[in-house]
Amino acid sequence: MNFNKLKKNLHFLTPLGQPVLAIGLALIVGAAVIIATGESPLKIYGIMLKGAFGSKYYLLTTLTRATPIIITGLGAAICWSSNYMGIGGEGQMIMGGFVCAVACVHLPGPLWFKLIAGVILALAAGGAYSLLSAWLLDKFKMSLAISTLMLNYAGAYIAMHFVQNVFLDKSGDAKLVQTQMIDEAIQLPRILSDQKLHWGFGIAVLAVAATWFLMNRTVFGYEARMSGYNIDFCNYGGISSRKIMYSVLILSGVICGLAGVIEVLGVNYRYVHNTYVSASYAWIGLNAALISGYNPIGILLTSIILAGISTGGAAIARSTSVPLEISSIIQGCITLFISARIVIRFRRGKKPVPAPLNGGSAGRIVSDPEGGAAV
Repeated sequence: MNFNKLKKNLHFLTPLGQPVLAIGLALIVGAAVIIATGESPLKIYGIMLKGAFGSKYYLLTTLTRATPIIITGLGAAICWSSNYMGIGGEGQMIMGGFVCAVACVHLPGPLWFKLIAGVILALAAGGAYSLLSAWLLDKFKMSLAISTLMLNYAGAYIAMHFVQNVFLDKSGDAKLVQTQMIDEAIQLPRILSDQKLHWGFGIAVLAVAATWFLMNRTVFGYEARMSGYNIDFCNYGGISSRKIMYSVLILSGVICGLAGVIEVLGVNYRYVHNTYVSASYAWIGLNAALISGYNPIGILLTSIILAGISTGGAAIARSTSVPLEISSIIQGCITLFISARIVIRFRRGKKPVPAPLNGGSAGRIVSDPEGGAAV
């Protein structure tokens, strides 16, 4: 057998290595916690697997939950792969969902116009909200992680204020902070009429393909990735790191805004305060991006697995004495192991390398895709 040829043929499976390792280690830790509760890990994981993928209903429920995770994961991957570590996907998703819900109800005109205008305005709102953090970084050198984190809270309360005081739906008895329901004619249709899964999942899959093509087959993707490896080298080579910074952060915001749009059009049919925050879509999407090494195909698969852990955890809580938090423990351990890998790569990247003999950026450190250092 020609092992080199086999390795080359299986190269497309490389993105799966990191997710499998991280999830495997997390399941081992989860097994230890389950044993501490007096239950059998094999039994509990069997229930979790069945509750996530064991029937058509559970599988489609998992895919429905995975849809916003996939999209926010793509948004995170675009900026993180360029070394702009923004964590504002939640706020951008909130802005997209809120603007879409309001526009689709209150804009004048026929329904098709409301839908198109609502989607465009929502994507613009997500991009503009991310643009604010890019501007703060550019003008005031403000930490991107801190500004985007704070903007998450600001976005949630800004949307709550306007829903509560301007666009509140007063027709129901639940007294929820929510907008009016959008017209049924512009709601995303379900893939199967008797199940929850809607065509937003198809849009998420298309977004995966589009992101992969953008980052691997276009000049923009090349420049963005090169900026992530070494900004100074890109500036020296004629690539504007400032332009790349604005571009990737705006695009990231647009994609996360799309996640909010799909939740409004396909799941809630309105904006409901705190829905995106309590579900942690953006944070789980960021985990999916980190686990998969920012590979869009890996994000698709990892998001489905993480969504399955959540839905399977609910099945465990319903039928055993193991608490629902076991799914949070497993997801937290996955994040921990991925963070440890990032720290190891960062420390490797600080090792000095010899200066090039032919001039150039002598002594400058570049983190390569495998976590080493190069010039």
